[in-house]
Amino acid sequence: MASVEWVLADLREPGRPAVLSREGVPRARTSLSRALTDAFGARRARSVAVDLDRWARAPRSEKPVDVVFDGIRCVPIPGTSAEVAAAWVASESEVSRPPGAAAFSWDSSDRRFRVPAESAALVGRRVAGSEPSTVLSADALRFVEVDDTIGLVQAMLVPDRGPWTGTATLRPGSSDATRASVSMLPTGPSALSGVIFEAPNLPATTRVESLAMNSIARVSNIHVVVMDVEKMRVLRWLTDPPSGIAWKGRRDNRDTPHPDDVRRIFEVASGVFAGTQHRAALDGIRLRRLEGGWLIVDAAGELVDGSDPPLVIIQMVARGVSDEPDPVPPDDDGHPGL
Repeated sequence: MASVEWVLADLREPGRPAVLSREGVPRARTSLSRALTDAFGARRARSVAVDLDRWARAPRSEKPVDVVFDGIRCVPIPGTSAEVAAAWVASESEVSRPPGAAAFSWDSSDRRFRVPAESAALVGRRVAGSEPSTVLSADALRFVEVDDTIGLVQAMLVPDRGPWTGTATLRPGSSDATRASVSMLPTGPSALSGVIFEAPNLPATTRVESLAMNSIARVSNIHVVVMDVEKMRVLRWLTDPPSGIAWKGRRDNRDTPHPDDVRRIFEVASGVFAGTQHRAALDGIRLRRLEGGWLIVDAAGELVDGSDPPLVIIQMVARGVSDEPDPVPPDDDGHPGL
C-alpha cells in the first residue's frame, strides 16, 4: 500500500467498513476490503477491514490517537455519537499526514450541527476545551458551501430518508478555499451522522449564478435565504446575511422578528403553509439586532418548485433601523413555529 495515498475508511456502520476517499477523490462507499486487496491480497485485506471495524467500536480510552497494526497506520476521526466515525489508513511506511477531516452530527429538531472539539478547526470553529461545538445550520453553511444546497437542506429536514453525499467548498474564515466531500447517514428520525473531508483532487465548480448571488449583498441591501416552510427557520444564506442580527438560537431563543411582526408573518404566510399560495410578501418586518433596536426589512418569498419537504426562498431588502424598546424578555422561548 506504500504506492497508494491515504484511504479514508468509513466506520460508522458496524460490520460494514467502507471507503469514502482514495487518492484524493471521493468514493461511493465502496468496500474497504476490496480497496485494499491489490496492495495486501484478499485474505489480508479482509483481516485489516475486520480489525479496523473492531478497533472503531472500542472505547476511546483504550486506543491511542494513532495506531499501527499489521502494517497499517490508522488516524481516527472522532465521532459525535460513536467512538470513531472514520479513519485515514495507509501503510506504516507512509510518512505524510492525511488530509483534514471532521465528523459531525445533525439534529433536525433544533437545527444544529454538533462537532467534536478535535474536529472543530477544520470547519471554521474555534477549539475551546474538550466539549463538542454546536453551530446553527445557517452559520455552518456559510463556511461549508455545498454545491447542491437544496439537496442538502432536504436531507437535513428529513434525515431518515436515506444517505446523502455531496461536494462542497471549505472557507474557514479566510479567502483560501479547499474542495471537500460530505457523507451523511441517518441515525434516527431526526438525526444524521456526517463526515466531511478534504478532497483536493475535486475540480472547482463555481457557477456564474453563485458568483452573482454572492455579489448581491456586497453591492446592495438585498439578502436572500432558504427557509423551511414548517417552522420558518433560516437554513442557508444564498447571499451574505444582514449583519448584526440576533438570529434565534444564536444568543437566546427569542424570535428574531418583533412579536407583532411574528403574528403578521404567519397571517401572510398561511396560504403558503396550506399549499394554496405559491408566494407571499410583507413590508416593515423588524428584526432584532444584537446591539439593540431593530433592522427594518421588506420581505418576499416563493416556494421552491418540487421541494419535499417544502422550502421557501426569501428575499429581504433592508430599509432602515428602529430604536423602539424590545418588549420580549431574554428568557422568552418565542413562537413554537419559529
